[in-house]
Amino acid sequence: MALATVVGVFAHDDERGKRRAPAASDPHESIAEPTPSVPAKTVGEPPAPLLAPVPTAVPGPRKPSEPPAAKPPDEASLIAKLHDLAASDPPQSLKVAREALARFPDSPDAPEFEWNVVKALANMDRYQEAEEEARGMLEKYPDNPFSVDVEHHVLNHPPNPP
Repeated sequence: MALATVVGVFAHDDERGKRRAPAASDPHESIAEPTPSVPAKTVGEPPAPLLAPVPTAVPGPRKPSEPPAAKPPDEASLIAKLHDLAASDPPQSLKVAREALARFPDSPDAPEFEWNVVKALANMDRYQEAEEEARGMLEKYPDNPFSVDVEHHVLNHPPNPP
């Protein structure tokens, strides 16, 4: 580097057009260090990668979302479910039929819901409860075909003995 500085001084002209050599005997004169120049970009050099912004806050664990409340089944769905269950699951049939009666007590399908209650109780060998339900059904719906069926099968003909 020092050699380049010395060579550079010889190559420059002073204001009068003469070349001047540095005085080697003058101890107070110092040779200035060359200032570093900015290197030129080469064509094949890729650009510096951009830094991604640093997040300021780390999101905490998410609270599990609760599923939306299930809409209660309508009357037609309850009847369809009772038909699907038939005698295969008497406790579930009893539950669905009682739910239907509680929700739709004045419906034209109420006698069928009541009939399913009586039938489920009989299928679970709860004959005394089935008879009580059957008597109540006959009082509410005396001329309904479901009442006639319950009267014939539950009240007039005792169930088969065990």
